[in-house]
Amino acid sequence: MKKHLIKDSIITGLALFSTMFGAGNLIFPPQIGLFSGSAWFLGAMGLLLGGIILPVLALWSINNVGEGAESLMGHVHPKFYDAFYLVNSTLLAMGSTLPKCAASTHELAVAPLFPDVPIWITVIVFFALVYFFAKDRESVIDKLGKYMTPLLLILLAVVLIKGVVDPVGQPVDTGIENPFGSALLTAYNTGDLTVGILFAGVIIGDLRRRGYDRKASKKAAFSAGLVCVAALFAVYGTMTYLGATGSGIYPQDTPQTVLLSGLIRQIMGTAGIACLGGAVTLACLTTAVGLGSTVVSFLYTFFREKIPYKVLLLIACLIGVFMGITGVQNIVNYVTPIFLVIYPACIVTTVLGLLNRFLPNDGFYKGGVLVALILSLGDAVLSVFPNLEWLKHLMSIFPLAEMGFAWLIPSIIGMFVGGLLYRGKPKFSLPVTHAGETSSVSN
Repeated sequence: MKKHLIKDSIITGLALFSTMFGAGNLIFPPQIGLFSGSAWFLGAMGLLLGGIILPVLALWSINNVGEGAESLMGHVHPKFYDAFYLVNSTLLAMGSTLPKCAASTHELAVAPLFPDVPIWITVIVFFALVYFFAKDRESVIDKLGKYMTPLLLILLAVVLIKGVVDPVGQPVDTGIENPFGSALLTAYNTGDLTVGILFAGVIIGDLRRRGYDRKASKKAAFSAGLVCVAALFAVYGTMTYLGATGSGIYPQDTPQTVLLSGLIRQIMGTAGIACLGGAVTLACLTTAVGLGSTVVSFLYTFFREKIPYKVLLLIACLIGVFMGITGVQNIVNYVTPIFLVIYPACIVTTVLGLLNRFLPNDGFYKGGVLVALILSLGDAVLSVFPNLEWLKHLMSIFPLAEMGFAWLIPSIIGMFVGGLLYRGKPKFSLPVTHAGETSSVSN
């Protein structure tokens, strides 16, 4: 059993890594290194917390309270799970993350090598591959963990090792005042926590399919999370350093894709660009396959299995094609206000899920999430209408507003107020099946 645990933890951890390691994670570490310069290690630590640990905590949090996101979201409200997943599956996953993967593949992998290829061809081919890999739900984890992820790591290793052994320059002092905080905020804006929440059910379900009971699956999920953290930080830390080596060469306002392509071209020339293209394609494809399978599975259940899984997957791919041809920047502009609203609520529920056994009632969830949603709505409105002075002044009253965390302190207060208001009331529970027996998990 121990031998199988190690093997399954590695396969599952690498599958989680491949899902987290999308196009955004390829371009952000070098940018953080460029900004941080000689303080690149502090920048890497901020990226570690916000871009790696938080998404993995989502897996552990959900596994702590049950077997899927519904076990966690139900503590906010029984219908909160449906609302959260519907928004994430349609507006974020199908409307943003999946098409952004396709558009990023074109802009970072195809266009630098084949500038005459139009974006619509890349996007159509990309989603044809997504459909092929995701149509068999039962084998998604094995395909990601056994085949695609090792190839991705090999391609990345070739470029990263060369960049460390023969750097393009030396990190310089960029004058940045708070490299850790700046990197943390950048990582927070990637939105990978929502991906972690969406994909957690697939990870836990796969472990149960492999024969692990609830107790053993907790241990396996914890080990898989550690594998994911180690793999992500090895890559993130190195890419942050590569960005720092260019801090004396590239201006601070260098676009992310230009910086990444430029660094790789200096490190390995055209061969490096080819390796980067392969890594980008695999990173985006594995993210799209894992996330696509997850959201389509939810919609399949949401529509009470009346619409076949493959039909829903085809619809998701067609929406991805339509959105993907608009390009990365247009997709980011579209999704930013939606992301600003839901991400703080994801952080609140994740943290409370880890502390669930110490919470006497669900009021902590309800109060914390409600306050987080209200205040984050203000940030979202300002992202669309930045000249609303009265709203700017109102938001600036809250602590940490200048860092983008105006919701944090009020949400903590809301947790305890909610706990007092719901004192003595029962907590949400969801039936969990264990190898032929059904029990109720009330954490």
